Amino acid sequence: MERLEAIKRTSISPVPELPSDEAAEPLLVDAAISIEVIQSLHDQYGDGLQSTPISVDLSSSDFDVVRSIRVWDVRHYSYRRRSREGDCERSLDLVVGTYDDNTNYHWSERASAPIPSWLPLGNRCEPPSYFRGVGIEWTDIFGFSNYELIRY
Repeated sequence: MERLEAIKRTSISPVPELPSDEAAEPLLVDAAISIEVIQSLHDQYGDGLQSTPISVDLSSSDFDVVRSIRVWDVRHYSYRRRSREGDCERSLDLVVGTYDDNTNYHWSERASAPIPSWLPLGNRCEPPSYFRGVGIEWTDIFGFSNYELIRY
């Protein structure tokens, strides 16, 4: 709360507006960049302007929201009986995407946390369980966690 109060005190608009349920009119903003600025950037970076990496330090606690993002890509999951009298077998192909302190995005086959309960990875042989999908989870600035799941 102290951090939010500090942001509120130094903000141009001291009382942040929260989204309402009513549909708001879109805000149209005119933006321009001069030819001189474009030329200066081209002279400085050449044709590599598009691919010049930007390094941003996200190690501050102000960016916990970004670092809380996890993408769970379940490429294949099944839990089934191979034969009529066989044991149940589990097959899982899962990668997890996260951001590090320098805004680099990484995929890993090892999750830094247990598989979340909201991923529908059943563990019953009868009927067999199958799943493919992508889920994203995050924690907002107020500490509330949420997720979105897309099956395919």
